[in-house]
Amino acid sequence: MPTVERTRALVIALAIGVLGFTVLSQTAGATHVRPKGASPIRISLVPAYEACATSNSTHGAPLAFPSCNPPVQSSNFLTVGTPDANGAEANSVASALIKVKVTSPEAVLTTLRVSDVRCLPGTAASVCNGANAVDGPDYSGQLQMNATIRISDHYNGSNLDDAATVQEIPFPVNVYCHNTTDTSTGGLCDDPGPQCVCPPPNLDGLRSVVGMTQFEVSDGGPDGQVSTNDNTVFLREGVFIP
Repeated sequence: MPTVERTRALVIALAIGVLGFTVLSQTAGATHVRPKGASPIRISLVPAYEACATSNSTHGAPLAFPSCNPPVQSSNFLTVGTPDANGAEANSVASALIKVKVTSPEAVLTTLRVSDVRCLPGTAASVCNGANAVDGPDYSGQLQMNATIRISDHYNGSNLDDAATVQEIPFPVNVYCHNTTDTSTGGLCDDPGPQCVCPPPNLDGLRSVVGMTQFEVSDGGPDGQVSTNDNTVFLREGVFIP
C-alpha cells in the first residue's frame, strides 16, 4: 500500500477510534434507568395525628392492633371544621398537584390548595382575625408543604455530564392563606398559580428521576410564618374513608 494511502487509513482509523471512545464515554457518563413518563402526581392531604407510642386500647378486627385513645392532632396551631369534634361543618379539602412541564424550558409545577383552615388557641391574633359562627377563626398565615426527594440524573461531575444520585434534599413549597367571607368555613390557602421548581437554564433533557417520600404540610407556628423554627405538622398525605 502506498505511503499516502497507509497514512490516510491510519488517520481514518484513529478518527473512528476517537469517535467511538467519545460516544462510549458520553453513553457511560449519561446513562441511567428511567421510565417513559411519570406525571402528574395528585396528593390528597388529611389532618395529621401523633403516632401511637403507649397504647391504651385496641383497634377492631381484622386490624386488631394497639391504639391510643384519644387521637391527638400533630398541629398545635391549626385545625379544620368537624361537627362531632368542634361543632363546625366539615368543609376542608386539601390536595397538591405536581406536574412536569415537558416543553422547553422544562420545569416541575406544583399547586397546593387547602380549604377550611381554622386557628387553635395560641395562634397570633394577627393571622386569626376572621371570625366564624362556630369554632376557631380563619387562618391567614402561611403553610409549607415538604417532602424528601432523591434525584438521579446526568448533571453531575466536573463536566456536568455524569449520571449520579444526589443525596436526599428537602422539597419545600410555601403557600399563603387568606380569610373568607363565609362564616361557616375557615381560611383558604392556595397559590395564585402553579409554583415553578425549575432546572438550570438551557438544560432540558436531564432525564431526572425524582423519588419522593411522604408529603407533609406544616403550619406557620404561633406567628403564622413558616420561616421561624416553631412550626408543627398540620396535614399528611393520605385518604379519608367516610
